[in-house]
Amino acid sequence: MTTALAAPAALAQPATAEADALMPAPIPQSLPADAIVLQRAIIRDPGVIAPLDALTILVPDGWTTQGGIVQQRDRCSDIFGVDWSATSPDGASSIFIFPTEGWQASTTPMNATCPHATFTSAEQYLSARVQASFPNARLTAYRSREDYAKAAAQQAHDLQMMANQAGVGMRVWADGGEVEFTFRGQNGAEMQGLVAVTATFMMSEPLYNPMGGAPLQTLSAATLGTFGAVAPTGQLNVPLAEAVRRSLTPQADWLEKLFAIKAQLGQMAARNTEERAAMIVAGGAAATRRNIETYRKMAEATRANDMPDPVKTSSDGPTSKRYTTDETDDRIQRESIEGIRGVETYHDPVDGRQVQLDATYDNAWRVTNQDAYILTNDPNFNPGLYNIEATQLKTVR
Repeated sequence: MTTALAAPAALAQPATAEADALMPAPIPQSLPADAIVLQRAIIRDPGVIAPLDALTILVPDGWTTQGGIVQQRDRCSDIFGVDWSATSPDGASSIFIFPTEGWQASTTPMNATCPHATFTSAEQYLSARVQASFPNARLTAYRSREDYAKAAAQQAHDLQMMANQAGVGMRVWADGGEVEFTFRGQNGAEMQGLVAVTATFMMSEPLYNPMGGAPLQTLSAATLGTFGAVAPTGQLNVPLAEAVRRSLTPQADWLEKLFAIKAQLGQMAARNTEERAAMIVAGGAAATRRNIETYRKMAEATRANDMPDPVKTSSDGPTSKRYTTDETDDRIQRESIEGIRGVETYHDPVDGRQVQLDATYDNAWRVTNQDAYILTNDPNFNPGLYNIEATQLKTVR
């Protein structure tokens, strides 16, 4: 199939129906260059699926968030979109999630129900997406992200099995990657950016064309998760952006509503496949029936006064945590999510819940008087030296 293709629509501006979410005053002290401070923010659904808090995400200290869950223009990818951003205090840098989208192409007489496009890789899609969203962009690098593709591998496998069982000659694969680029901002400043995606592709086996010409073949593809960041040239903090991306966590009550709607629409996976609802962010863990309760229990893990803190210890004595079968299943699901997202799960001693933070940082602290966390690889970091009251977090076993 050809690769010439109409570029997708430009990135939409974040939704303005919801007021900007103003974060608490930032921590004023200068921390070591290695340390980052992240505050919890809510991504809300005004009623597309259900009027609930849909997702939580950690954003840089002092940044302002805008947007939320939005209606999709079509149902070629998902029944909802996430159009959200966080912006630095000076307005120069931002981190964003944009709605997923789907496309189709065919050499058959079939009527396409989705926008025409022939992208067969994450690189092709991202190249066109960036050019459409930033018209003067110059692409500088592309990196294939095996971890992003792996996040969708099971979904691609399920789709392949469904095609095989139906006797349909179809090849299904997942791909993921990120593209770096430079562009000139609205004020003429030189900017740099990063956009990432996870996607799945389905292509039929080529069939003989009795009318002559190209073999009969169809392509259907969709993005499952997205992410991006832009900043003035030289100021794009990729590790910080990664920490934000990895922190995205769906809320169980909202996921329940999403599953219910998809079940009514007949969009849940067929029998013998695992039901999946959404991935949302590039490289994220797809929400499934099995892990939805894991998200719920993470939020409620230690709120009961009689429930011991489920933290890792070196003790093998009689006071060590003992797991029931259900608890073991929950732990397996949690560890699966950790592996896909690249996070570690900690017990938050302030509000009693569990929080998942970027696993590339060895040490995590919870700020006592703010819903904020400090991540660092410095084993000797002492928040008291910066007049910050914080507690070092322990990982959940």
